[in-house]
Amino acid sequence: MRRNESPAAMLTSSPTRASGKQEKRWIYNWIVPMSSEASPSSTPPQSPLFRALQASRYERQQGIRDYEEATGRSLVVFWGPIEPAIITPFADAINDVGQDSPLDLMLTSFGGNGETALRMATICHMERNDFRVIVPDTSASAATLVALAAESVIMSSTSSLGPIDPQIRLPVRGHYIPARGILEIVDDLDERTKQNPQAFELYAALLADVDAVIYQLAKAAMARTKEFIPELLRLRQNLPPEEIEPMSKKLGESLQNQAMHSATIGHAKAVELDIPAEYMSPSSEEWDRLWRLHTYYVAECGPSPHNNIIEGRRVSFFYEHRG
Repeated sequence: MRRNESPAAMLTSSPTRASGKQEKRWIYNWIVPMSSEASPSSTPPQSPLFRALQASRYERQQGIRDYEEATGRSLVVFWGPIEPAIITPFADAINDVGQDSPLDLMLTSFGGNGETALRMATICHMERNDFRVIVPDTSASAATLVALAAESVIMSSTSSLGPIDPQIRLPVRGHYIPARGILEIVDDLDERTKQNPQAFELYAALLADVDAVIYQLAKAAMARTKEFIPELLRLRQNLPPEEIEPMSKKLGESLQNQAMHSATIGHAKAVELDIPAEYMSPSSEEWDRLWRLHTYYVAECGPSPHNNIIEGRRVSFFYEHRG
């Protein structure tokens, strides 16, 4: 390993692996060998063709460095699903910025695995007591869990958090539905059956896609999600211990009981829920810098964060989900 490489740079030799119908692979993941001390006129260390092929990546990373120089804060960008496979590259990016400066995580994600969200938040805190989550667009579900651990959540007019109700995959239908919905419909039909036993076969047909295993998974998922909230709040350095329990209850009642999983929680609603949200005007210089950086990722991947990009001033990882 060369001196300027991160540990995860060695992952480039990993073979592509397929799982079911969906193929997932790290397309490229290496350290970007560009020193922040290099002057704009110095000759880049990459070959001309390689640098031209990766021009958009270097532009994004220059935007990250510009933000860091302007704010005195380290910045890591996370784009895409939150799932166990991202932990090693994510930790590599966070560890690369060190602990000498406050950390900002620009997070765009529709969500994913709650346990992974807890691990991400723990990695961001480590021995750091100043961690912010920046929400340029959508940080929903598991991404909202990560935000709950931050000392502050930076939001603007385009920002949206979301409910944290867990989703359960129905094998027959091949898609996810809210665990709370499974529990509610089973309990509702159970009550209807007690009131009208003759309709049992009709009600049973309505539950053809939900067996006892799915029901128990839904119960366990709801219970575990309630545990996430206080665990994440305990990571915050600016929250008195005596406030954790009442705040957990308030957040749980609201974030787990939205009518739709796609419900939007903007800045005003976040403040109402005691999430430490700070509003940044779209016309401010700092938000303009963040928004311009965010648009590079939209241009690279499209408006929906289905693939993963994890980038800092030196590291860059791209994880493609093929399906």
